Amino acid sequence: MNLTRLRTLVMVARSGNISKAALDLHLSQPAVTKHIQSLEEYYGKSLIDRSAREAVLTEEGHLLYRYAVEILRLMDEADTALAEVSKTVQGSLRLGASSIPGQYILPFVLGEFNRSYPDVDLVVEMGDTGQITRLVLENNVDLGLVGNRVKERQLECYPCAEDELVLILPLDHPLAQVEEIRAADLYREKIVWREVGSGTRKTVEGWLAQAGVKLEEKKGDLELGSTGAVVAAVEAGLGLSIVSIWAVVRPLAWKTLAVRRLKDLSMKRQLYVIRSTQNTRRSAQAFLDFILGDEGKRALDQIFAEIPWFSEQE
Repeated sequence: MNLTRLRTLVMVARSGNISKAALDLHLSQPAVTKHIQSLEEYYGKSLIDRSAREAVLTEEGHLLYRYAVEILRLMDEADTALAEVSKTVQGSLRLGASSIPGQYILPFVLGEFNRSYPDVDLVVEMGDTGQITRLVLENNVDLGLVGNRVKERQLECYPCAEDELVLILPLDHPLAQVEEIRAADLYREKIVWREVGSGTRKTVEGWLAQAGVKLEEKKGDLELGSTGAVVAAVEAGLGLSIVSIWAVVRPLAWKTLAVRRLKDLSMKRQLYVIRSTQNTRRSAQAFLDFILGDEGKRALDQIFAEIPWFSEQE
């Protein structure tokens, strides 16, 4: 018994003709005849009156026809219902994020995502890139947002946003009045650092080393445990620092510090979203499609929309 044979019976009954039913079903006449014979063998009843010139159903054939129509209707209804359910994303979404995407990007993106998917319950865990990678690999979070490309065979890694590290200075600092600042100009300055082991600090030190500049910690330097604390220290006049542009969107808009690009060193990078190849949860796919698509891009663009500095400096 299968639905194809029931569908053949319905088509034969409606057309009253084996050849026409075969044409409508894109089958050969022998195939249609075989389907009817299979149903007759299954039920042990004759379904077509073979003494008639046309395909006329017997009493048993009419009875099965009525049930077949209802069965096929219910199956179509089930297909429609399942298709509708597949459009509805619900349940939980567990995200992991390192410092920059977690503090400065996710809050904006999640607001827009929640408006599009109100039935998804969101949970966010913070950590450094290594910690987030482990959480994704162990399936403790569905997706991770990190500041460096992760090379693991079991992970998919997608660039999701641009980032740039920039020099930040107190408004009254002499270098804030200089049109062009080079990496070597930082030698004699007090620096506010992230803690040793910070991904951003490693990136900064690596880029400066490529430019031939190695900033040894010196008297007067300051080390803090979060990007927010670093920005606040620079606003308070405690030194200079290099941080993600995402971290200074509001201070720049409020004009509480100065932001500069180094003349001789480009510090642009990508932020990434990572997912285990084993994770097929619908909520995870919905968020991935969102942040990589036009909706996510619009959400990120809105953050910078009111700040002219970015376009002016390009």
